[in-house]
Amino acid sequence: MGVRIPVTILVLLAAAVGQAQAQTVDGIEQAWRGWATQYGRKTSGLAVVHGGRVVREAAMGQERVGEPVPVASLSKAVTGVCVAGLIDRGQLSFETPLSQALAKTMARVGRPVDPRLSAVTISQLLVHRAGIAKQDVANAPLADYLRTQTARRTAFDVQLGWIFRHRLAADPGTRYVYSNAGYLILGAVIEEASGRDYEGYCRDTVLLPLGARTAELNPAWRIMSSYGGWRMSTADYARFYQAFAPGNPAIGPQARAWMMSPEGKRVGGGGVHYGLGTFVRPTPTGGGTFWHWGAWTYNLRGAYDGTLNASYSAFAVRLGAIDANMVVHIEPNLGKGGGQGVLDRTLRGAAEAVRNWP
Repeated sequence: MGVRIPVTILVLLAAAVGQAQAQTVDGIEQAWRGWATQYGRKTSGLAVVHGGRVVREAAMGQERVGEPVPVASLSKAVTGVCVAGLIDRGQLSFETPLSQALAKTMARVGRPVDPRLSAVTISQLLVHRAGIAKQDVANAPLADYLRTQTARRTAFDVQLGWIFRHRLAADPGTRYVYSNAGYLILGAVIEEASGRDYEGYCRDTVLLPLGARTAELNPAWRIMSSYGGWRMSTADYARFYQAFAPGNPAIGPQARAWMMSPEGKRVGGGGVHYGLGTFVRPTPTGGGTFWHWGAWTYNLRGAYDGTLNASYSAFAVRLGAIDANMVVHIEPNLGKGGGQGVLDRTLRGAAEAVRNWP
């Protein structure tokens, strides 16, 4: 004869198991899977790094653990950290104007029609205060270009030409306007300052030392390069995000002090500012909270490379107070109202609840 266990005891046992799982990294995965179910997302990947170590990788649907995925605008942090290295080595400064940083490039492609752009500094580009129009001049001509040219090369000179023929929408330094064009320009700055191609320089000096071994420019979308072109596994991006941990050698003392200072970098209220390709909120411990969203949707028939079709979102967050990084990739693109804020809050809450890290 079987032993009958009261329902109340079973409920309490289940609750205890759930609470125990919530106190481990299992709770983060459960929160991510619950969010995906709530918002009808069947293809996604998750990686969690704690204390510099990968403690969880998971995938669902068409995604596979360890496979490279495109990260869209999360690429900007790669570019930002690469620029920081050039500054810490004395090859650039935050106040270097483009007339100096791109002197050789401008001799080749021509000078901007708006002289104010030549005076824009590296700092202003990094924090989206270069005065570039909200309608992104780096992407507006893209469709016409891709009908006759490949998306598989970076084409910095061509894209700089698109940007240089437009006047600025505002005086540099006066307001924050998020811009792909600014980070496209920074990719060209990296090439001129380093004397190397953008991808090879950033991979060798930043990504590989941080353990991001799958990192490369997406072969199908190299045109997006320094503002949106990188792909790597979610775990490798989480490894890369450890660059923002206090004392990590990927960012030297000079660049780190600049990054953490909100002066001239604020984005609205709430104590948030923009730094080296990522949003920053300083915290009393752990150096701060860092995060960024990325997304790309594109559908072009009859392109030079055939039909170009892409749709995905990516999210990265570093909680410095608990030394944890979390990265999520989702297909297709979430779009507006796709649960971005809910995912952010859900992951943060789950990570902060962990008491027993592996």
